[in-house]
Amino acid sequence: MFFHFGLDWRFLKRVLIGSNIRWTMLRLLILLISTVIVSLYFFPEGEARYRRILVDGKSMNPTFVNGQTLWIHTLEYENEPPVRGDIVVLGENWESKPFYLKRIIGLPGERISIRRGEMAINGDVYDQFGVGRIRARLVPLKLEEDEYFVLGDNRPISSGGVVEVDKILGKIL
Repeated sequence: MFFHFGLDWRFLKRVLIGSNIRWTMLRLLILLISTVIVSLYFFPEGEARYRRILVDGKSMNPTFVNGQTLWIHTLEYENEPPVRGDIVVLGENWESKPFYLKRIIGLPGERISIRRGEMAINGDVYDQFGVGRIRARLVPLKLEEDEYFVLGDNRPISSGGVVEVDKILGKIL
């Protein structure tokens, strides 16, 4: 019997099943085990470990550009806290948008201020990662134990501020 693509059933049987049913069963078992391992790695406890996000906007230029696809590690901060310089995704949860892409600048317990376009952490000028001068002014504030200060890399147009740790959904890879 021929299929409409002109393939013979015996050819398909040889390709799909092989000549030895035991080897075919072994291949299927290996495929099943591999699928389970990959599923447990990417979706531990039913939650996705990695997610994709599309950059929408210019607040992280030149680090990321509008339309760029990024991968997020959603469980990065389960055991370790965020560190200065990490780029994170912020939001209420994965089901409700919008999401914001920002860089961790200030850590819990630090004093943050912005004056004359320059940011200071504990009184020392901080000018890493960003481009341009900040247009906002911020009176000195002290971050609580569960708070971080975030800001986009494109300083003249980016907004930022204090976020609680539970609003950090993951880290950009």
